[in-house]
Amino acid sequence: MKPRHILLLGVLVALPVVACAEVMNALEQATDENTAEGKLIRGANRLRKSFQDLDPSEEHYIGRSVAAQILAMPAYPLLKDDAVQAYVDRVGQAVVLTNDGVRHTFLDYRFAVLDSNEVNAFACPGGLILVTRGLLAKTTSEDELAAVLAHEVAHVTLRHGLQAIQQSNLASAFLYLGEGAAQATMKPEDLQKLTGVFDDSVKDIVKTLITSGYSREAEAAADQLGRTFLAGTGYDPQALGRVLARMQEAGGEGGMFATHPAPKDRMDSLGAPLAHAGDAAAEAQRLARYRQNLKL
Repeated sequence: MKPRHILLLGVLVALPVVACAEVMNALEQATDENTAEGKLIRGANRLRKSFQDLDPSEEHYIGRSVAAQILAMPAYPLLKDDAVQAYVDRVGQAVVLTNDGVRHTFLDYRFAVLDSNEVNAFACPGGLILVTRGLLAKTTSEDELAAVLAHEVAHVTLRHGLQAIQQSNLASAFLYLGEGAAQATMKPEDLQKLTGVFDDSVKDIVKTLITSGYSREAEAAADQLGRTFLAGTGYDPQALGRVLARMQEAGGEGGMFATHPAPKDRMDSLGAPLAHAGDAAAEAQRLARYRQNLKL
């Protein structure tokens, strides 16, 4: 590592995280990405960024890592039914493509069904949305299926998953960077530490999605925006309330019942119904399509 790079890295550790952008970007330009130092600098630069600063490709990479960890869990295998997977994805894409308020991501949205009786759904950063068979079983129409998916699209649009990354994990990258900068060469264990910081950030998101859940305020915001998306697509925005009412009546443990506010509380926070003219013929077509395609 060149002396001027060591000096810059030493100064970097003393700077606030939000003030390091120009220095880190300059270091990326000045180092070879194929060297240990260059890789470390690029890794630290990614970890430096707060969730607001991540560019779409970085958000996608994090979301892909989160989804991979969820899919690796024995409790959440993918449902082996191509017809159901394709139908759920089509309904989700309809919500995404007909609403200007949806935040489009790097490779846009992908929807998949997990073969689990648990009532749950996971909105991974970058637009990878996983919904369990158990949650879909709580729906009785395409409008209600769309309501479930619109809620998850709202989480991605509002960047709730990325907010789960703990700032302490981002700051730790600079500690490891400073330790490496004090030496003329970068040891393999320093690079390993930085990799561990990224892994911890991904685990922060997975823990939030599966164990602790989002805040009551975040869920209410996703419910409200999700209803708006439903109306924008032409679905009945009251469909979300019906799904919540069904969940409240049936009750349950684990999954959304453990990580989300009570369905009744969510229904209360929805407020007044949104205007919906409705079209009986179109609703009948959607119901027939739902019954034909969603056979769980």
